[in-house]
Amino acid sequence: MNLLLEFPVAASLAACLLQYCSAWRALGKGRRAIGPADDEELPAVSILKPLKGVDDRLLDNLENFCRLDYPRYEIVFCVQGASDPALRVARKVKEMHPEREIVVVVGDCRKGLNPKVNNMMPGYAAARYPFVLISDSNVAPAPGYLREAMAHFRDPSVGLVSHLVRGIGAKTLGARLENQHLNTFILPSVSLLDRMFGKPCVVGKSMLMRRADLDAMGGLASVKDYLAEDFVLGEMFRNAGKKVVISGSPVDNVNVYRTPRQFLSRHARWNRMRFSIAGAGYFVELFTNPVGLSLLMVAVAPGDAGAWTVAAGVGAAKMTMDYGMHRMLGERASPGWVLLGPLRDVLAAGLWFSAFFSRNVEWRGRKLRITRGSRLVPVGEEEGMEPAVEAAR
Repeated sequence: MNLLLEFPVAASLAACLLQYCSAWRALGKGRRAIGPADDEELPAVSILKPLKGVDDRLLDNLENFCRLDYPRYEIVFCVQGASDPALRVARKVKEMHPEREIVVVVGDCRKGLNPKVNNMMPGYAAARYPFVLISDSNVAPAPGYLREAMAHFRDPSVGLVSHLVRGIGAKTLGARLENQHLNTFILPSVSLLDRMFGKPCVVGKSMLMRRADLDAMGGLASVKDYLAEDFVLGEMFRNAGKKVVISGSPVDNVNVYRTPRQFLSRHARWNRMRFSIAGAGYFVELFTNPVGLSLLMVAVAPGDAGAWTVAAGVGAAKMTMDYGMHRMLGERASPGWVLLGPLRDVLAAGLWFSAFFSRNVEWRGRKLRITRGSRLVPVGEEEGMEPAVEAAR
């Protein structure tokens, strides 16, 4: 066997173990977190929900935000254009929950190159309350989600609160790959960066902040030309001397009917984005995929029985860790989930290499080019149009 490859494989297994230990610590702390007891202590919150198309279980996801255990908040549904089918779902939720403050903002903002930020900017202008929560359309929160997030602001040095993200609901191969990648790579990686290295990585599925703080940094317009607007916002808050918290109470990301092609496209974009941010640090990710490295050992010496034995042992060890990760997250991992792990790891290895061959991405039907720090190259967008607002007040 090749000792030059055996050491990286062993180091990779150790790195995975560190990731999962970090996730265990983060999730345990999250379960112990409690929010303030008195409602009068809780400030009002504007929840921005950028919508694009009809995601899996969109109606249920949006209704979950109408059932939050929180004294006062508004929900601002943001849609780009009246032809978007998500608009009908947003209006239905508003009709079904007259007890809630719900605002539907139909805009056609094209001030930036990030379509999600363009979508949110008109809604941000219409939002009324001193705290702003940005939450994606495929997030399904627990009733105590907002109380738990707001509890962190009892520390006056906190500027932004994000959450670990757990994938749930898969019924197709692509959705299973997506959720397993979220649960066994993204969530442990975010936990490791935060708990072990003190580098909180903000995920845009859930971002709570004071509006005054964000406005002082230029508002959402300050990240309109970045692909990783969530990461950049986190860095802006840190550079401003504000603490960024990654909550150990995970939010659920609902993926039910995703295709393998959608999985590959999404994470090819994410890898190119991470490469643009991390630079040489991107190579560290090699040590989070022991299955990929062990198969490289086999490829170097296909006739070496010892290399095959190591690869089989590595695959079994990684599947065991993946199973434990799912159990930590409250998932009853079926044999199909566990056996899918090596396939996901092989695909992830290929996606990792893809970042070196192109800087272009296609996002929501738009072709964009990523430069350093995930900044997008301008392509001559037209100026945004004024939004129409449907208010419940």
